[in-house]
Amino acid sequence: MLASALHYAERGMYVHPLLVGAKEPRWLNWEERATRDPELIERTWGRAPFNIGVACGPSGLVALDLDVPHEGEVSGSPEIVDGMTMLNSLTSRTQGARITPTLTVRTPSGGWHLVYRAPAGAAVRNTARTLGFCLDTRAAGGYIVGIGSQVDGVSYELDSGVTEPAVLPDWLLTLITTAPEPPKNGGASRRADVVARLREMTRQGTREQRWAAGILRSECDDLAAMKQAGGRNNRLNLAAYRAGQLVAAGLVDQAVAEEHLTEAAQAAGLGVDTPREIEKTLRSGMSAGLSRPRRMGGAA
Repeated sequence: MLASALHYAERGMYVHPLLVGAKEPRWLNWEERATRDPELIERTWGRAPFNIGVACGPSGLVALDLDVPHEGEVSGSPEIVDGMTMLNSLTSRTQGARITPTLTVRTPSGGWHLVYRAPAGAAVRNTARTLGFCLDTRAAGGYIVGIGSQVDGVSYELDSGVTEPAVLPDWLLTLITTAPEPPKNGGASRRADVVARLREMTRQGTREQRWAAGILRSECDDLAAMKQAGGRNNRLNLAAYRAGQLVAAGLVDQAVAEEHLTEAAQAAGLGVDTPREIEKTLRSGMSAGLSRPRRMGGAA
């Protein structure tokens, strides 16, 4: 792992340790602490074979996370079966679009990370399934797992002969930075997507991390189930507060928690008429929770 972490740093990318055999960060403030310093990297990875996180924001990267569906998860279109076919569909529907060859990583689950350089001056943040089925993006506020890292004994591997990220094509930049309109109705399919992705989190990491992921999953599930019921905004605030407590304890990554809470809020029908409503409420609850860390066995 040390050699791979140093190789990323030599290429101008900022790295941080993930838990051994897992995808969760070892450091709480991983984006601020991500480094290219070879001495710090040698000291850190000299302690244990930590998996490698590559912080996209500081590294100037935008990664397309092309996932495979969870059990029982379907797109609603027979031609779209995973993130790669979703991307191909977007490409075919966009005039002049093509997939520029770039650094591509094969993930242990059978998905892909297509890693691009962010265009100069572009402000790009994470998205979670807003572009389409099994298709997320990782940018400022997000990270990808580095080549050589292992989960369940399976490695993240280079999938092509291209070893350097290409610049993100303009058409993809436009898709990513143009916020889609939240769904007017929650719908069972979106709720099932949120629940399926959180279920995976409960199967990984330490016992305490799995416990924390289970709480986050329950909070999102309860919120998504409210649909058009009253009190949804207050419920989002409470869920964000409880998630913030887990983030403060270093058990859940803040970007991951915010993505799932946003999805659940949209599934509940929030943000239709006031798109910034979700972000404002989420930030308020999260900030309050960050001041009161919660460990396993502690009160909420």
